Amino acid sequence: MDLSELALATGFMFLMCWTPGPNTMLCAAHGNRHGWQATLPLEAGMAAGFFLLAVIVGAGIELVEQYRAAIEAVRYVGAGWMLYLAYQIAGASQVAAGATPPVAEAPLGPATGFMLQFVNPKGLVYFVLLMGVYAPRLGEAFAIKLLLAGASAAIGVGSVLFWSGAGALLKRIFSDPASARRVNLALGALLGLVALDIAFHEQLRALLSLD
Repeated sequence: MDLSELALATGFMFLMCWTPGPNTMLCAAHGNRHGWQATLPLEAGMAAGFFLLAVIVGAGIELVEQYRAAIEAVRYVGAGWMLYLAYQIAGASQVAAGATPPVAEAPLGPATGFMLQFVNPKGLVYFVLLMGVYAPRLGEAFAIKLLLAGASAAIGVGSVLFWSGAGALLKRIFSDPASARRVNLALGALLGLVALDIAFHEQLRALLSLD
């Protein structure tokens, strides 16, 4: 195995997993609203779904690359779901530290984190690139794809743990209702911007271009 190619693949994984996206922004907002520990089940579901998606894409990369229209459909479905979650977060009331949230504001569970991965276009495009571009550089064995899938899940877990911790820290710093409301609005807006970028990335780049 070429160590320089492995280093490039590892850098790509860290860049894609740690930068803002549906998983990281949702965990930051969820950590702020419910706390770091209450976000762990959501993150466990994300890790399981992330790994499974990696294995599926790795096993059928040739087939996946033939159906770009399906990726586009996932892109818009995922963006719509993220906008809904952003609306819920922006309009949420802050849950006091140590308090039990009402049923309507119960923490999201593993099923939500798991299913999110299959309508997460950033994750899908990420794995198409990882398995279609980087994996072949490391070798043809399927074990290499499994190794990359496991490494991606581990790096992704570290990322969402960090982001949910950052969200929980914001909750402690901005504990009064007015400040908490502003934080919820800001996190909801960030998640909404991620969703809009997913759905209209090319249009937004053209709109903001200074060329």
